[in-house]
Amino acid sequence: MYIFGQDTSSSLWQGGAEFPGSASPITPSKLISACRMTKDDAVKTAYCLTLDTGDVVLDYNPGDSFGIICPNSEDEVDALINRLGYQEQANLVFALTAKEAMENKKRAKGRPDYIPQECTIRQALTSCLEIRAVPRKAFLRVLCEYTSDSEEKRRLQELCSKEGAADYSTFIREQHVAFIDILNAFPSCKPPFERLLEHLPRLLPRPYSVACSPLQNPTLLKFVFNVVEFPHIDNVRSKRCGVCTGWLQKSSKYLTMKNEDNEAAVEKRFQELSINSHVKVNVVHRNPTGFHLPHDIQCPLIMIGPGTGVAPFIGFLQHRQHLQKQAAPDTKFGATWLFYGCRHKERDFLFRDELTDFYKNGVLTKLVVSFSRDPPPADSSITEKPPKYVQDNIKMWGEELCNLIYNSGAFIFVCGDAKNMAKNVLETFIDVLQNVKALSHEEAKKDIWKLRQEHRYVEDVWT
Repeated sequence: MYIFGQDTSSSLWQGGAEFPGSASPITPSKLISACRMTKDDAVKTAYCLTLDTGDVVLDYNPGDSFGIICPNSEDEVDALINRLGYQEQANLVFALTAKEAMENKKRAKGRPDYIPQECTIRQALTSCLEIRAVPRKAFLRVLCEYTSDSEEKRRLQELCSKEGAADYSTFIREQHVAFIDILNAFPSCKPPFERLLEHLPRLLPRPYSVACSPLQNPTLLKFVFNVVEFPHIDNVRSKRCGVCTGWLQKSSKYLTMKNEDNEAAVEKRFQELSINSHVKVNVVHRNPTGFHLPHDIQCPLIMIGPGTGVAPFIGFLQHRQHLQKQAAPDTKFGATWLFYGCRHKERDFLFRDELTDFYKNGVLTKLVVSFSRDPPPADSSITEKPPKYVQDNIKMWGEELCNLIYNSGAFIFVCGDAKNMAKNVLETFIDVLQNVKALSHEEAKKDIWKLRQEHRYVEDVWT
């Protein structure tokens, strides 16, 4: 790396390099509205944002996802620059060259295309490198070379050793410890910037399912997210939010409304907002995964989406509503079932009013809800515990669901957490098929596998 001049860096995000899995070029948009969807005492804080792409009409379908392109925290970038001692060089342009291949070594890597030809240290740390990435063991081994304190160096060596695998998992990976956190924990560690370019991965867009239909408005995109929070760790980091969710929350400060805000509160926020102060948000349409409505409108839909997993189904139902309005009076549409769950009915029931309206006007045939943290109703006649999770309700409605699946060709859509919810829902469907259809465990698994192959059991999940 050679530093040679003042900042004349490219204005293109990451030099215009294409993102993996993208189905469109980077599309600029404006954040035009933000609504807080949860109460103050909810366990998690959820927002719904609306972006306007202006003159650009994106060709997407309900169920698609978009990558929101966000920068790293300005405060964290400044802290990293100061910690590494690059205050004077941070805004100077550098030239990056790839290492030459060495004999009997792996082939040398070329210059990353996501680092602009003309770039600065500040620009690279802000928009090109994932500074929040959990350092791999190979990176920790490199950091050992630039750690002067013997005790700190020995501890780093332990963490990246085979014998230290359990500690690495417990203290680094599970705690989401980032590179800046490592520097805080090991004060004598001071690697050169070139090594960061080698080992920090690319800063990628954060994917979110679109919560609307293009038939509603082809230039408006709605997204729902929970603010991700990472706890304080002594001598390592302060409590902080996720890179993208923290940025979006901060960016939508003056636009944010709560469900219970009155007209005066809303008017005050808009008075504080300058006509030119809309936050610009770049998005990229991601390659479709098949999480789409079936072409046959008579096929029933079984939708399972607790928490923010309900987002794509709002788009499904909105799309179905427009199709019904456009269709002939005698057109038949398949039944639509939604299994939704959250912790508390009065604190974090997302899209409660919208779902109620969809149900009242017949767009949603069946709305089955569960609240995992609410106490059971004060009714002495109730002897069984109410369902806590979506899978409990799936079991309760097992016979009707099997009828939709086997006799009406229903499509099953599951959206949410892959590790727990999606896994539990899959196991529940296998149990339901065993109990209702009198299948063996293996036969039930084969039926589910067949539904997957026919794209009638589709998942949109995250880890």
